Amino acid sequence: MPTSSHPVRCPRCNGVMVYERFQDMLDLFYAWRCLNCGEIVDPVVAKNRGMDKKPKKRAVG
Repeated sequence: MPTSSHPVRCPRCNGVMVYERFQDMLDLFYAWRCLNCGEIVDPVVAKNRGMDKKPKKRAVG
């Protein structure tokens, strides 16, 4: 969990995100949830979306 004084921003709507505990049928896990749009980002989602890496360059044309 980041300790920065700046709030974590939602990748979808730029809203403020809170760190929460979630539970599915088998597991208990922690993830970020946007207070504005409800977007949920956990480490698996972030990795699959490439959020843990530097931004990719887009092709022109």
